[in-house]
Amino acid sequence: MRQFYMLFCAALLCVGCSNDQVDDFFKKFIKAPPSSIDRDVKGHDQIYAVHAILRMGYKGGLIGVGPNGTDSVDSYTMYHVAGDSTLLPIMQEIDMAKDDDGQMTITTERDHFDVIASDNIYYGLELLYYDQNGLIINHQFAGYPYKKDKDGANIPDEDNATLLVHQHFFGVGNGSLDKAPQSGKAAVKGIQLAYPRSLQTPSTYYDRYTFREKGGSVEPATKFSASNIFAPEGFNFGKNQVPYDEDLAWKAIEISGKPEALQPYIASDGKRYRLFRVIDMMRLNELTPEIFTYDYRDTDPVEEELGKLFVDSYNDDFIDPDTEAPRQRYGETVGLLRQNRSLESNTPYDRLGFKGILQFHKADLAFQLQVRICHILNKGQQHAGEAERPAKYCNTNNSEHGYMWDFNQIQPGWDSFDIDYPISIRVIGNTNDGQEKCVNDVKRFYPHADAATLWEMLSRPGDYFWKYRRNIVVM
Repeated sequence: MRQFYMLFCAALLCVGCSNDQVDDFFKKFIKAPPSSIDRDVKGHDQIYAVHAILRMGYKGGLIGVGPNGTDSVDSYTMYHVAGDSTLLPIMQEIDMAKDDDGQMTITTERDHFDVIASDNIYYGLELLYYDQNGLIINHQFAGYPYKKDKDGANIPDEDNATLLVHQHFFGVGNGSLDKAPQSGKAAVKGIQLAYPRSLQTPSTYYDRYTFREKGGSVEPATKFSASNIFAPEGFNFGKNQVPYDEDLAWKAIEISGKPEALQPYIASDGKRYRLFRVIDMMRLNELTPEIFTYDYRDTDPVEEELGKLFVDSYNDDFIDPDTEAPRQRYGETVGLLRQNRSLESNTPYDRLGFKGILQFHKADLAFQLQVRICHILNKGQQHAGEAERPAKYCNTNNSEHGYMWDFNQIQPGWDSFDIDYPISIRVIGNTNDGQEKCVNDVKRFYPHADAATLWEMLSRPGDYFWKYRRNIVVM
């Protein structure tokens, strides 16, 4: 089993290559089982591994997509290249897989993404999910099958339509994943109570995104509060003065909810600390757009690149009710995903979250990007008196965009997840701070970067990335 796990992790390093290459790799060590054993993994809840790709780029122009290529949509130009090693990474990849205990663990050397806050720089996040046999299962979340009614007509089989009940939500988390041993290096434990904090040493929490506020002051822990953080007695709330300390974090977890949680604690440095309540997660979700924003860019089908031209017929499990044949897509271009997987250009867009655009708004910031595939079991109504619909389409404040929920609008009671994991992010510079400060901030982490070239990349991305024009991914 351990040998299989190591080979599986190695295979994921090659996910940026073609699917055929990955399939060939797995054929070397996944042997055909006896016919009496069913090896097919059925069910998208069987996620075994995740491959996260973050590509740097900028907003492009309009492109034509859809059945006739006449449906114009905005596009983003992202770059699938290793880039100049003396500058920022243009493409970054992180692999995660279940360990022997079934816990999702980072299996690559890279364990975080470095990004820039900017009005002109965008990041394309692509998430690929695999089953235990190394097969991509993203499409299992986008199913919209058809069935025969009693009269023999083709009608949507909404009871089995996975598209109607799934959506990624993106927020700010409070803990990182463990990291598996790498090239002779020991395993690394994830950190806890890792709310947004500065990049200085020692790093300090950003109070606004960490502590529960009440009447302009921080709220002390109670004997019933389950999650709390140690802070020096009498600290000035709002000044971001509370240091992050891993030992204090574990101690806070240990005694929260116990009688001693209300008592002062003397740390090894001799300082006196007390426990204070952490921010409510729903409130943190509301504040998330201050840190980053996300734009859903799912395509139909979800595995294909926006604007790709189909040169062969394509069967994606859609039955044309007029011809009773699978949808033929020869000569069509891949467009953004629409509700009910409609090909009509006036149909509202849908949201899944396998592909999307991130933009960051604050620098000098480390945080956990919490990624959740929510299995939305609830029902709701778009208008009073109407039949109930999947709650995914019942945001009555968003009628202009198909009643969909935004990336940070996960609702109370939506607590069924097919997967829930963090990706560590460092926002290491902000172009709005001006050339000198931004470049100096970045060079703290990439000291060999040429200042002039770096600023060209960040301030004029279209000019800088021109040399990589053959390695673009359109989103």
